[in-house]
Amino acid sequence: MAEFRPSTPSTTSLLDRQHGFTLIELVMVVLIIGILFGLFYRGSSTVLYWRQQGALREIRELMQFLHYQAVADQAFYRLEFDLEKNSYRVGALRPEYEEDDRLAEISQDAGRISLELAAYLNPVLGSTHTMIPPPGYPSLFESKFFPDDMSVTSVKTPGKEREKSQGGKAYIHFSPRGFSEFAVIHFHLYNDDPVTLVDNPFTGLVTVYPGFRDFEWTYGKKNKGDK
Repeated sequence: MAEFRPSTPSTTSLLDRQHGFTLIELVMVVLIIGILFGLFYRGSSTVLYWRQQGALREIRELMQFLHYQAVADQAFYRLEFDLEKNSYRVGALRPEYEEDDRLAEISQDAGRISLELAAYLNPVLGSTHTMIPPPGYPSLFESKFFPDDMSVTSVKTPGKEREKSQGGKAYIHFSPRGFSEFAVIHFHLYNDDPVTLVDNPFTGLVTVYPGFRDFEWTYGKKNKGDK
């Protein structure tokens, strides 16, 4: 005689269903925590601090990159700061035809670094050049903005300094001869703490100093006691 047994869900089926409900609940909990975390920390000083630290790291690494990339591409690069829009971008300098001979003469003199530095300080050099997108990195030509409550207060290069109150643009140049223009950049952060960036023209290294620090370019200058 056949024995009748009621059908029951298999143990595997029950475990799968229980596991599925547990996974959904876990996802919901994580989602809720993420939403609460985002609402709580959005715009907080902690998040803003790390954004600004990230921006400082990016500009430092960019300057070091341009120092060596100018040599690799055998091109003059310019880092442009827009003090009014609180942004920066990178371009390559394309000389006008009447200045080609002058640049060639400068580039051939391997023993006098000061010649190129003097050329940078000559306003004629900047006025007869066109800033174009870097051929190998055209995206660097697009303006990139600093985070909220962070701004460049001044950019200082040999013989020239531009402050935010003056508006306009400030420039730092990078030579294919293997050195960059000495520059001191002052930043203002969200908590009123100033930060100073200083580059080494010969090594390309950029140092970040907490607080406001002033530096002078003394290469090639004579001491008062020297004749």
